[in-house]
Parts: sequence; C-alpha cells; structure tokens
Amino acid sequence: MATIKDIAKIAGVSAATVSHVVNKTRYVSPELVKRVEDVIKTLDTPPNFVIKKSKINSNENINMNINKYVVLLSSDICNPFQLKVKKHLDEVMKNHGISLVSANYDSDKKKLDIYSNLLINSPNDLGLIVLTDIDDEAIKKTLSLVKVPIVLVGRTIEGINADLVLSDNMGGAYKATNHLLKSGHENIALICTSKDLESNIERINGYKKALEDNSIDFNSTNVISDMVSEEDILKSLILILLGKNPPTAIFSANYSTTLSVFKFIEKNNISCPDDLSVVGFNDFEWAPLHNPPITTIAQNTLKIAENAANIIIERIRENDNDNAMQYSDSELRYKKIIIPTELIVRGSTSGIGRGPFGEKASSIDELQLTNANRKQIKAGNYTAAISFHYTGKSWMQLHEQAIKDVFNSLGVSLLAITDAHFDPVMQCKQLEGLLTLEPDIIIAIPTDSVKTAEIFKKIANSKTKLVLITNVPNEFSVDDYVTCVSVNERSHGRFAGRGLGEYMTKHNKTNIGIIKHNKTFYATNQRDNAAEQILREEYPNLKIAGFASFDTEDEAYEKTIELMTHHPEIEGVYVSWEGPAIKVMSALTNMDRTDVAISTADLEYPLALNMAKGGMIKSISAQCPYEQGQAMALAGVNALIGKKVPSFIGVEPIFVTTENLIKSWQKVFKDEPSYQLVEALKDNPNYVNID
Repeated sequence: MATIKDIAKIAGVSAATVSHVVNKTRYVSPELVKRVEDVIKTLDTPPNFVIKKSKINSNENINMNINKYVVLLSSDICNPFQLKVKKHLDEVMKNHGISLVSANYDSDKKKLDIYSNLLINSPNDLGLIVLTDIDDEAIKKTLSLVKVPIVLVGRTIEGINADLVLSDNMGGAYKATNHLLKSGHENIALICTSKDLESNIERINGYKKALEDNSIDFNSTNVISDMVSEEDILKSLILILLGKNPPTAIFSANYSTTLSVFKFIEKNNISCPDDLSVVGFNDFEWAPLHNPPITTIAQNTLKIAENAANIIIERIRENDNDNAMQYSDSELRYKKIIIPTELIVRGSTSGIGRGPFGEKASSIDELQLTNANRKQIKAGNYTAAISFHYTGKSWMQLHEQAIKDVFNSLGVSLLAITDAHFDPVMQCKQLEGLLTLEPDIIIAIPTDSVKTAEIFKKIANSKTKLVLITNVPNEFSVDDYVTCVSVNERSHGRFAGRGLGEYMTKHNKTNIGIIKHNKTFYATNQRDNAAEQILREEYPNLKIAGFASFDTEDEAYEKTIELMTHHPEIEGVYVSWEGPAIKVMSALTNMDRTDVAISTADLEYPLALNMAKGGMIKSISAQCPYEQGQAMALAGVNALIGKKVPSFIGVEPIFVTTENLIKSWQKVFKDEPSYQLVEALKDNPNYVNID
C-alpha cells in the first residue's frame, strides 16, 4: 500500500501538500490539486488516510450540495483591494467545492435588507464573509441578526463578534514612511479619508512611529484627514503643496486619495518624483503602468483570502459536526489574523541628496544664466583661481576643463591652478599665495578639513567668493562659502545598490557583503546607507550576510579577506568607491574568488576594463565630473552678480553596465574609450551592443 511520501514523490510535491489536498486544510493551486488527485486515482489500493478522509469528507459535504453557498458581502467592489480579495476567494472556495455568492451593497440599507432576506438568513447560507470599509448602523444591524459563522475582512465592526482577517496597517504605514525618511525626506505629509476609520487610525500611528524612530518631530499640520470627496482632497493639497515650506513627499493612505494626489500633480505641473515623492497604500493593477510607476504598500490579498476561506470552512464543519461552542460564550473563541504588507518600490519615490549640513541637494539647473546675466558678468572683468588637492586623477582634470570652458565663455580670467599633492601644509601655503592675487572666486577642495580650516576661514572673511568641492572645512557654516558641489550621493548609492541587486536576482544569487567607509563623512555615509536601503527594500529575497568597514583604501584588502573567510557564502559585494573596490578585486583574486560580483561607485579605467572583460565589476554608479565643474564655475559667477545660490549642488550620476559602457565613458570623460577597452568588450561573449 502506498504511503503519503510515495504519493508526494510521484506527484512532485511535498508530503504536506498531499495532506492539504486530501484534508482540504489549506489552499492549494488547482494544478497541484490535479497532480495529487491524478496520482491517487492511479493507485490500486489508496492509503488508509485517503480512504478514511474520503468517508469523512462525504459526511462533511452532505450540506455542501449545489443549493448551499457562502455569501461574500462587499461594501465597494470597485475598490481594488476588495476586488482582488473577491477574485482570490472565488478561486479558493471553488477549490473546496463551495459556491461563493457575491453581493455588493454600496452602503445601501435597502440592499442590505434584500440580501438579508434572500441570502444571508436563508437555510442554504453556510457562512458570511464581510468586506467593508465603513462601520454604520445598517451593517451592524444586518450582522447582528446573522446565525451563521461570520468572518470580517479588513476591519472590525463594533459590537459584532466574528473571526477577523486584517492587513498590518500600522506596519505598512511604517514601511512607507520609513522608506521616505531613509530616502532623505523629512517633511512628509499623510493624506487619508476619515481619521476615525480603524485602518486609517492604524496607518496614522504607523506614520507617527516611523517619524519618532527617525528622530523627526511630528507635525499635526502634515496630517490631512477626513477627506470625504475629491474636492476636499484637492483643496487641501493646494494649501500644503502650493504654500510655504511644502512637503517633499506624501504618504497617501487610501486608494481614493492616491487617485486625487496624482490628478493634482498632473494639473499643477508638479514633477513626480523630482518635486514630490508619493507612496500609496494598496497596490493596484495600473500602479506599475502609471508614469511614473507608483511606489505602493501592497496588501497580501491572496493570503487574506486563503485565511478567510480556511476559517469559514472550519466554522462550517464545526457547525455540521455539532462540535462548536456557541459564539456568544466567549470572544476568545474568535481568531484574529494579521497579514503582513509589502513595500513595492517603483518610480514615484526618489532619494534626496543632502549636503554637509543636511541641506537638500539642488540641481545645476538652478544656476543657469540669462543673456542679461552673461553681459553683466562679461562687463565685470572678474578673476578666479583653483586649488586642487591632487590633479593626477582624470575626474579632477575634467573639473578643471569644465571650469575653464565656463569662465572662458564669460570672460572670467583664471589666474592660477594649484595642486597640493594631498599635502595640507602645501595647500595652506598655496592658498595664502592665491589670496595675494585677490581673485574674485576661489574654487577649492580641502586636503584636510581640520588642518586647512584656518586658511579657508581667512578666505571666507575676505571679499573672495569661495566655492567648495565635496568637503567643507571644520567649524564652517553655510554662511562661510557660496556653495559646495558634489555628486548627489543618495542617487550614487541607490544606483550602485540597485546594480548589485539586479545582477544577483538575474543570476539567482542570494548572499551579499557590504564593504563600506568607516569614517563619519556625510558624503560616503549617505552613499553607503542608500545602497544598503535599496538592497533591503527592493530585493527582499537577497540576504546581507556580512559587513566590513575600512578607514583607508589599502585597509580594504585585509577587510575583504576577513569578511570572505567568515562568510564564504557571499556571492556579491557593494564597495563604497573605486579605490577600495580595486583593493577588493585584488583580495578576491588572491583568494581564488573571482566568482564574486562587485558593484561600486565612480568610473575609472581599471574598473571599466575589468567590466569590459566580463570580470568581477558588474555595475558602477559614475559621477559626471565635467558637469560638476560647470556647476562650480556657474555658482561662483552667480554669486558675483548677487544671485542666490543654493548651499549644496548635487549633480546626478549615471548608471553603468557592460551594455552602456561605451556611451557612459563618452558621457563621463567627453572622449572616446581606448582601443583596448573597445576590443575587450568585443571579446566578451556576454556583451550585448545596444548602441
């Protein structure tokens, strides 16, 4: 006689699945049900547990004939959440051989009375599943008269004792708000329908908890509730989005409010996510098709339907067998199941880059000049000087070329360019010399924030306009310089993190290592945090197996060996930037672990060549140094003519893989790639030319 394991092996499923099919204790897909049943039918002598269960099922199914049914009572079947739950319930109940009769009452008392008389209190009604987003007297009255088992889905109804299947509303709202906070947003609005609705109360609490955990003060004016109509929503959005200090992000707690938010955005030419990031609660079919695709909190409607169906079937069988206690005996008898939600990150949210003092990164677009501005600058006969920490890197040479190009077009004379060779003492002397020239603008990158602070303070107190590159000297405030120009570090990290996540997912790899900068520095900290956030939120199937931190680039070699020794399961790593990434490559090569994928930031020739050859480097987030140089020069001349300049300019990076390596090289370096790089790509069997 065959055993349950024999049936499972032949059907290609687990023994647990066979048990669920035979006992009907859990939802099993129709395909797997058929496979198991087909195997059982081929057996000359079915196992005892199948024969026994068949007899029980025939007794249990006595009342589940063609005239019997379960009623699904919905308040708004046009609501995507209710529609999805209904669809899954239809499938699950059909799998159990039970008819599901759907009735949509639209908060209409007359409809409820009709359903109550014809369906709910009929002798053929086995049970009732209720999907409602409101709590009114009509539904309470109807349910209070029901004699069959009730399962409430989505919310409780005061005074009605029933089993409950709920989404984790508070947890979902926490995920949505935390996603925005970790993306750099601090001024976040929440918009919802009635604040007295149970689900909205939980979502507001989740929003508040996320703010609290991230040390952001709760501002009650940012919570817009009791939005009954679209007109109410649009009026409120005018007040908060077109007024002073508008939020940079909105968490829309309901489907109807999400619709209105995007209507308002389109009507008022607000760019999403550039001007405003939006997360909606409830995923819906057109969310990924919208422009931009909408980031949402998805309720697990399949799990909700499965649990609701399993509970109602369990209650029906208890009633049939006369084994159930009366519901009124104790509320402890009722089940309350909370189903987790999922954050689905799409294009309606983006990160906000932050400067050294937490200020929002502004775009180079804010520095553009009018023809009148250009004439004014040319008439000023202005002068400038540049102090680099080192000019041996190609990106510093691109900074220099861009600055020269802008200044030449505006008639600004470049008096001197110095190179400190990473020596702070030398840079201090060079800056003293530049000050004697009395330039109108000095563009500089400090070699050491502490050791050069005094000379930079001297420049700040002079008439010279100071534009900083990436770093700000110690004890400086935003009033001491015109602006600081760098890459948008949050985008930089997101690109690098997403590159690793996509590669790992595509190649069915799981375990990740993160190798990051150990020092407290706003730029690399933002980048590393953004990369980790992307990997955790957008790639939940990946596992961060271990971390390593380095103080210097050379230290990254030993830290990699330590990490891989303790976690040999790691298949891919994120590294903060190209310098330590080269050390990581060397360590992995010496460990014979060239199978490990690497994603990092900043495009340099050794990384590009390794990528072209199909090596360990799989993706790179590349800065645009020429555009950064343009921003430096434009910021300086804007300040000279009295225009307001943002205190931090974050130039957007670009995402690089083998597919766009040639075009990316041309964009970043304003030059053609080397012959060796092009040939290496041609020899790479996995290279796909998309030009």
